[in-house]
Amino acid sequence: MRKSLWVLAICVVFIGAGSVSAKTPDGQTPSRETVCDNEQGAAYGLCTAYCEAMDCGDPNQQASDKACEAVLRNFERHTGRTIPCGLTCLCADQLAVFAQIVAGTATVTSCIADDNLLQVVTDQGTATIDDGPPITCSVDGQAPVIQLTPEQRLVCRVRLREVVEATGVVCRRSE
Repeated sequence: MRKSLWVLAICVVFIGAGSVSAKTPDGQTPSRETVCDNEQGAAYGLCTAYCEAMDCGDPNQQASDKACEAVLRNFERHTGRTIPCGLTCLCADQLAVFAQIVAGTATVTSCIADDNLLQVVTDQGTATIDDGPPITCSVDGQAPVIQLTPEQRLVCRVRLREVVEATGVVCRRSE
């Protein structure tokens, strides 16, 4: 118990340091929507520390491997799940256009993002994540349509937005 509190205290320091400088070790401020948004309490703090503040697993990781491993073990012990930033986008695993977007091989021409929809228009087709219900992802509104859990939805939205915005395309709200 005492060790868990110590690791959590270190995480709080990393989170506080990141918010003071408004940047994380990878030099990018966390986007408004992060893979940790569905987490609560200690799981949210540990996820944010690992995925955002410490950028564990990133080539520019600033924390030691030992510190990252401690936070990861703590998250898994609290939740019994894989940390969200360790997951891949199910849509990219099953739909070619999503995979091309994530790989950076599709030319993105526009992006619409609001609370219920993410739509990325590319030279290969339009990739959509729709909150439904049910929550789904599809290409050009045609089969196959993949049903997602809220966690899978968030991972896919964040992954796609990171890639799209890295190309200079801004995701705008629908009108």
